[in-house]
Amino acid sequence: MREIFLGKPWHWALLVVIGVAFWLAGEYKLHVIYFNRFLSVLLLGTLALVLVLVVTTRPGERVTRDEIEIDDD
Repeated sequence: MREIFLGKPWHWALLVVIGVAFWLAGEYKLHVIYFNRFLSVLLLGTLALVLVLVVTTRPGERVTRDEIEIDDD
């Protein structure tokens, strides 16, 4: 299963949390009634999650299926 689901288990738990948060936002119609707040929380939340994932990933740790090749040209 490690070859199918790359990443740490808490990364996948974050995906579930994000899905629940989107469902709740839709249920309460936050994207319609409080659009500016919804958009601000969405952007700040996205930034925070990306930073957490980047900071907690060690150099050389596998996060993709394919090797990342840096082109020096």
